[in-house]
Amino acid sequence: MKDQKTQQHEKSGINPVVAGVAGAVIGASVAAAGAVVLKDEKNRQKVKEALTTVKEHAIEYAEDMQKHVEDKKGEVEKSLLKAKKK
Repeated sequence: MKDQKTQQHEKSGINPVVAGVAGAVIGASVAAAGAVVLKDEKNRQKVKEALTTVKEHAIEYAEDMQKHVEDKKGEVEKSLLKAKKK
C-alpha cells in the first residue's frame, strides 16, 4: 500500500516541496519588483489612481448586482403569488 504523498506525487507529477519553494521564490520576486516600482512618487500615484478606479468599478458592479437581485426577487415573489392564487 502506497502512502498518500507518493500517490499525490504520481498523480500530479510535481513534487509539492518543489512547487512550494518555486511559489515562495516567485512571490519574493514579485514583492521585490513591486517595492522598486513604488519607490517613485509618480508610480505610487498611478497605482493609487488605478486602485481607486478599480474600487469605484467594484462598488458600481456590486450595487448593480444588488439591484438586479432585488428586481429578480420581486419578480419571483409575484410569480409565487400568482401560482398560489391558481
